Amino acid sequence: MHVTYNEKGLSELGIGFKVKEYRVYTMPMKGTFFGIHYQDPVFPQAKLVSVIQGKGLDYVVDLRPDSKTYKQWKAVELCADNARAIYIPEGYGHAFLSLEDNTIQQFAIDEYFKADHTKQINYKDPQIGLSLPLDNIILSDYDKNAPYL
Repeated sequence: MHVTYNEKGLSELGIGFKVKEYRVYTMPMKGTFFGIHYQDPVFPQAKLVSVIQGKGLDYVVDLRPDSKTYKQWKAVELCADNARAIYIPEGYGHAFLSLEDNTIQQFAIDEYFKADHTKQINYKDPQIGLSLPLDNIILSDYDKNAPYL
C-alpha cells in the first residue's frame, strides 16, 4: 500500500493543500512529453503529482518573476515502484516525460481547471534550458506551438 495524499502530513510541512480535483493522464508510449504548463495568476493552481503505473520525469519550473530561482527547474523521477509524489506550488510550471510505455500519472489539484486561464511555455525556451534524457519525444501540437517566455 502507498499513501498518495495525506493532508496532515503536508500541513506538518507547512503546505496548506486542499484537493478540489483529481486528474489521471495515460501515456501509452515511452517519450510522451507534456509541458511546460501552468495556470495564470488569476486562477493559479498547486498540484500534487504521482505516477501510479510506469515511470517518468516530472519537471518543476519556477515562473515567479520576483523569485531568486526564476526560470530554474528541477526534475524528479516518479514511478509506481518508488511511490513518490511531488508538490508543485502556485507560480510554477509543470512538465512530464514518460520513461516507459503505459505510464499513468495522477494529479491532485487545489483549484479547478479553467481552460481560458491555462498557459504553456515552449520546452525548448533557452531562458529555461530544460534538458530531456530522450531524443525522440512525442509532443502534441499544443506543446509544439507553445510560445517562449
